[in-house]
Amino acid sequence: MSQLTTKLPSEEKYPTVLRALHWATALIFLLLFVSGYTMVDLDKQDTFRPTLFGWHKSLGVLTILLLAARLRVRLRSTMPNLPAALQEWEKQLAHGGHKALYLFMIITPLTGWATSDLHGKAVKLFGLPLPKLFPTVEDIGTWPGDVHTVLAYSALALISLHVAAVIKHRFLDRHDVLQRMW
Repeated sequence: MSQLTTKLPSEEKYPTVLRALHWATALIFLLLFVSGYTMVDLDKQDTFRPTLFGWHKSLGVLTILLLAARLRVRLRSTMPNLPAALQEWEKQLAHGGHKALYLFMIITPLTGWATSDLHGKAVKLFGLPLPKLFPTVEDIGTWPGDVHTVLAYSALALISLHVAAVIKHRFLDRHDVLQRMW
């Protein structure tokens, strides 16, 4: 049986709850990117626009909640070691990349929340009103939304590098790191 089709022992995998949270977060980020890209291009008179904004905000809040759960599980669990076959620079890059991904998972939705609050728009979690975290500022302009957009596209770039690294390890290096998270 080839090395790529051999199942990993459970101690070489991330904890089951963390794997589920990882894939839930990946799905939500996909929905956030699609909804964010779509909603800003809709005409302001489009009746679907407020609904899409509401979904986008709810998914952003859900991202923050999932991140809290991920961090809690991660801090209480034993994480598998990176494969021994990785070069030291690859291990350092993996650790740095994961830290950056976690940072983007908190900063990006918080800047979205700030954008809504600063413009006097309520943030709700699927209809449930949430506290205002930032004050409304008259004539603040578009820069809060611009910051949120830059962070979102930066997160997308980092996620793309993350996926590219998984593909590289699977097909070029012939060690399937994806099994650790599957």
